[in-house]
Amino acid sequence: MPNLFLNVLYKGYILKLLYILFIFIYSFSSFGLVTIMPVFHLPKPLGSFEVGMNSRYLIDESRHDSEQKAHELMIQIWYPVEVKDGAQDSHYESFPYEEWSGTMEFIFSVPRFLFEYLKYGQTNSIKDIAVSNQEDKYPVLLFSHGFGSTRMQSYSQMEELASHGYFGVSVDHINDAAYTKFPDGREILNQTDAYSYSFNIEDEKDVKTRSKDMSYALDQLSMINDKDPRGLFTGKMDMDRIGIFGHSYGGSTAAQALLDDSRISAGINIDGPLHEPVASSGFEQPFMFILNEDYLYISDEEIQYTNITSEEFQKYHNKITELADFHYKEGIKGDTFMLTFIAGDHYTFTDFPFLSPLLSWNIDVNQFHQVMNRYILAFFDHYVKGADPDVLLNKEKKEDKFYYYKTNIKSDLTDENNK
Repeated sequence: MPNLFLNVLYKGYILKLLYILFIFIYSFSSFGLVTIMPVFHLPKPLGSFEVGMNSRYLIDESRHDSEQKAHELMIQIWYPVEVKDGAQDSHYESFPYEEWSGTMEFIFSVPRFLFEYLKYGQTNSIKDIAVSNQEDKYPVLLFSHGFGSTRMQSYSQMEELASHGYFGVSVDHINDAAYTKFPDGREILNQTDAYSYSFNIEDEKDVKTRSKDMSYALDQLSMINDKDPRGLFTGKMDMDRIGIFGHSYGGSTAAQALLDDSRISAGINIDGPLHEPVASSGFEQPFMFILNEDYLYISDEEIQYTNITSEEFQKYHNKITELADFHYKEGIKGDTFMLTFIAGDHYTFTDFPFLSPLLSWNIDVNQFHQVMNRYILAFFDHYVKGADPDVLLNKEKKEDKFYYYKTNIKSDLTDENNK
């Protein structure tokens, strides 16, 4: 079930823009190239830790695909580290060009080489460095990407969380990811139609499969924590303190995983719809909605690229909006929060706007991400780390030009959480 962020919302003008853009780009001077496709650096994390990064290949022998091959997964792990003597600059990893260019090819049906400039971008992550010993162990936050995306889609956000003392673990959902490359060199490019969306909240099969991916990743992380064959993470992950979040269809996955897996204590949905069975049943754990004010809305012009009518879309949109409001108010039994951005749109929640000025338009992307990450940290610090609630978390705040925020604290559950 494709992700609106990567598909319907932008086909109308982004696809046309790309074709026109790249015809002109290669006729531009070097100044034009640098302006439109600059060498970029992801924003520096604001936490007290430097950031380490490690990838793992997992294979689930209990599940098989249509060709009866065992279910494979790639996960990316970011974590807190310490670097001395100012030597870290030479160790920072380059931006994950292969995953992102493969994703761009899937979304826009243009050759990967057109996005080759991405390989010159810089991250703030140091590969395979030892975990910090400032604390005995660190809590774990799972992340689920949107359909047709990649586990690398929110790299900067994962760095930010790791810099504040978390293991951030992003899972590639192989059937849904745009592009995945395995350690043996095999590449999988998603063969589905990037622009078809079922607009059906009752379509639970895919979100349940994704939820199983998250639980399996947790199983494997527990084994790695017990005895890491690479000797890197043994005993460093606090498997009693686990949270989950995701973007778009990944937000749907986060909600489903909370229903399916009692090991996860809290979750966040970043601009995704709720699907069945969550839509009907809800769950017990605290939950935060982070939404764009338009909440997955698409115009009549964009609807022409879908397989439904304007009337059918309006019915779907009314339903997902009602479900978000219902679960914020009463359908979720734990404390609930809703952070709604007036600025930006669906893709602004990811690293897309950092890649080119053309994708940031008239928004301060750094400010947008700083606000989002502050609320995410306040939420997980309280409900996963067990810290006293940040004033930010409990304060109702409205900024007319940027975002507004509201809380639904259930006093009895809050008291229980604070014991």
